[in-house]
Amino acid sequence: MKGCSFCTLTVRNEVEDWNQPLMESNHFMVLPSLGALVEGWLLIAPKRHLISMGELSKALEPEFLSLKSDVVHLVEDLYGSAVAFEHGPSATQHKVGCGVDHAHLHVVPVAHELEAAVAPFLPTDAQWKNADLDSCRDAFQAGMDYLYLEPGTRRGRILVHDQLGSQLFRRAIAQCIGADDQFNWRQHPQFGNISKTIESVRKAIAAGAGCLMGSENAA
Repeated sequence: MKGCSFCTLTVRNEVEDWNQPLMESNHFMVLPSLGALVEGWLLIAPKRHLISMGELSKALEPEFLSLKSDVVHLVEDLYGSAVAFEHGPSATQHKVGCGVDHAHLHVVPVAHELEAAVAPFLPTDAQWKNADLDSCRDAFQAGMDYLYLEPGTRRGRILVHDQLGSQLFRRAIAQCIGADDQFNWRQHPQFGNISKTIESVRKAIAAGAGCLMGSENAA
């Protein structure tokens, strides 16, 4: 999509280190995240423009789930814990999209209970439910924004609401680590953590850590 910062990465016209995929499969790429509040923060994004993972086709689901499993295990091997989450907008320019209108799943090495940690930043009537990727599709097809969370190895959780704010999981993580004023990725890009992430992940991939789909099926 013209003007989408993630879509431009597929033509390799970006030079910044954080815009170079660390792993790839045929239809997805794994990137370090700007605003990484902790070292090891990675993003899984489709190469084709989608607004959220709720728009992902059933045909691409096995590839996505396989790559996600590889990335989660890599982060766990390197840092001891991992949680996956998405701020899932149903359309462009919605606050919950955090200013990036291209689907991306966060995989972050934090051990905090994010469902509880994010509660102060949510609408008072918001409710979590057990979920999977089909639940994200249902929300997207209904034109509803959502938050999706996979806490460690436990079942996914979804919260669907029409009044979700911006950078909610980032706010929760920032509060958990005592960096409340640094949640905004635009104002605090966290270049130091990005560099450490790139170095650690590249070393792990070079050493053959795990069965990395991205190293076997690079596009």
